[in-house]
Amino acid sequence: MKSSVKNILFLLFLSFSCSSLLANIVEPPKDAVTFKGNYYKAFLETNSTWWEAKFACDDIGGELVVINDAEENEFVRTLVRENIVWLGGTDEFEEGTWTWDNGEDFSFKNWDKNQPSANSGHNFLILNGKSGKWADTTDFSAKVKGYICEWKGTAVKKSAK
Repeated sequence: MKSSVKNILFLLFLSFSCSSLLANIVEPPKDAVTFKGNYYKAFLETNSTWWEAKFACDDIGGELVVINDAEENEFVRTLVRENIVWLGGTDEFEEGTWTWDNGEDFSFKNWDKNQPSANSGHNFLILNGKSGKWADTTDFSAKVKGYICEWKGTAVKKSAK
């Protein structure tokens, strides 16, 4: 009798442990597109602030897009068409020190001329879909019409042929 109670308790523990582990695995939306092993989804024609966009991505298990190289920048530019969108970069915590919201190294940069502007309050990173260039702006910029969410490492990487 004691052994069957122990077995039941063990199975309950195992069940709760596995369900909590699986709760951290997030499926991107079905219409997200893949690139280099990650999923991306553009949310265009929105008037979100940077923080609203960040929380919207967080709520669906993604993050505001982080761009690590020129190829990824061009891929994201094609997703946004001619819109200006939020990226996951900010210097809100230390003016002039740009960081990605997810903590990745901010090594690749694609600033437009005279950018970043170093204007007080221009703490959030945008991408211009026409040029692919970056600029900084305020959190309440009316010119920003969307954002990109990214799910890292969730897509099957295609092998080179």
